Amino acid sequence: MADLTNKQTDSKQYSSTLQKHLYRESLRENKAHGKKSFPFVMYHGRIPEWLGGYPLHWHNEFEIIFITYGEGIINVQGKKYFCTKDDIIIIPPQQIHSIVQDGQKKIAYYNILFDFSFLEENPDSFCSRTFFERFSENTILITPHIKKDSELNVKLLPLINSLIEMYAENYGDNALLIKARLFEIIHHLQNQIVSVTKNSSYAKKHSRLKKVISFIQENFSRPISIEEAAELINLSPNRFMKMFKEQTGLPFIQYVNDYRLELAAESILQGTKSITQIAFECGFESTSYFINLFHKKFGLAPVAYRKSKLNTTQ
Repeated sequence: MADLTNKQTDSKQYSSTLQKHLYRESLRENKAHGKKSFPFVMYHGRIPEWLGGYPLHWHNEFEIIFITYGEGIINVQGKKYFCTKDDIIIIPPQQIHSIVQDGQKKIAYYNILFDFSFLEENPDSFCSRTFFERFSENTILITPHIKKDSELNVKLLPLINSLIEMYAENYGDNALLIKARLFEIIHHLQNQIVSVTKNSSYAKKHSRLKKVISFIQENFSRPISIEEAAELINLSPNRFMKMFKEQTGLPFIQYVNDYRLELAAESILQGTKSITQIAFECGFESTSYFINLFHKKFGLAPVAYRKSKLNTTQ
């Protein structure tokens, strides 16, 4: 029987690797989750102990986030959801989402990710066309936030707990049961879909936001203006700022600075560069401005932040 503690340790190591992947390489996760022959995987995350948070990103897999402890904020479909223990968040493939701290509160959760090919290899099958295709990049849900004790949560919670238990025990031996639970979950979620259309205004905004997020990731180390980002998606600065805040919950400049600060925090923990060097490499033109923003976001100055994190891991 596999040991759950070992799996959580592996998950912690994976989380650190994935965070670097998200920050340094691409907010579009190109890495497939799970194995090609078994495209199902589960990770255990803790913020801020293991991660500072996940910035906005997207991937091909269907994702279920299950909160096991504390409180945090999950942004999906352009809205912030304040989540607490036993809450569930549903994220269809390709949808932009993030997980961040709510102030200084802590949060622990499971990420359950799978590709629909795990349930049905034939994309032209009845189940694929009738049920799975409904969950796509342009799927709009009544709400992705399934709150504790709601009617739907009561149905989903035992299925998710069963998945966690079977995955920890031996996911290979439990493969058929894991599939069965996922089929049940998708069955219960069918009534949560409001609409699916490639021509909706939501789809257009979603596509534009992906373009802007990728642009930020590629250019964070230099000055980025609102005018430049707006021109990228053919909007006026005013329309762009309104669209961006509606979709992310943050003003554009604050989002860019938060992204840079997360990068800086990662670099600070590596301990190989000076604070001034890190500030400039992350796109801040003033060290004092960087330190002020860093303190405001993390509650500590950069050097104190590094010491506090090192002490918690020793």
